[in-house]
Amino acid sequence: MPASATQPSADAKQTEQALILYNELLMSRNRLAALPPVTRQDLEVVRHALHEVVWFFMTPPKRAKTALPLREEVKAELRCAAESRPIDLYVETVALIALKLGRRQESSRSLASDTDALTDLLDTLTFDHRRPKRAIMETLRRLKNNIDARIAYVQNARSKGFTFPHPVESYAERKDKTEKPNQFFGRVYAKYVPLGLTQADIRRADPAFYNVFHVWCSRNHRRPESFVPALRPRRD
Repeated sequence: MPASATQPSADAKQTEQALILYNELLMSRNRLAALPPVTRQDLEVVRHALHEVVWFFMTPPKRAKTALPLREEVKAELRCAAESRPIDLYVETVALIALKLGRRQESSRSLASDTDALTDLLDTLTFDHRRPKRAIMETLRRLKNNIDARIAYVQNARSKGFTFPHPVESYAERKDKTEKPNQFFGRVYAKYVPLGLTQADIRRADPAFYNVFHVWCSRNHRRPESFVPALRPRRD
């Protein structure tokens, strides 16, 4: 992300380093490989949040009088840590990963909540003794037909995804380490786009490259969709 007119170049350099460290962690930590790439909005959220937390809340006030006083020498050590520039990169990258992990867990909770809500609605319908049994059965049959149709769609249209004719080269094992993500895409994946390749297929084949590629697109003001579709078109 380029530095703005009000942002010193040191911040721009730190942002670049945070992106590199984030990407390196995703490539080297299997449990992080599936995390999505960082966006500029993520960087802004993290930067503003850290500024608020460190300077307005977490910097220990000098000579504060409270019922649970903290020793002044401990406060001095904490203030020193808060003002230490060398650890900013570490803290910012930790915040980015925490943000992405939190959103992934939030997404999972949302899906579970939606399932619980649907179950509650089905229970309300099933155990509604005020309605005739015949009407309830007819409604449940219609719902079942709708669900069966959606199951069939997912099985037919999304079960296998794109099948590569042979194993593709991984980004981490490329011989030329100076090869940029867009160049690697052009050499390894571009030929498969006319055959139905999507971003989801790349993510399944090489999660680390998927993240590297999205980071490169974000930095270079390119949309990943200009290289490869996000999803296959739905079948009628």
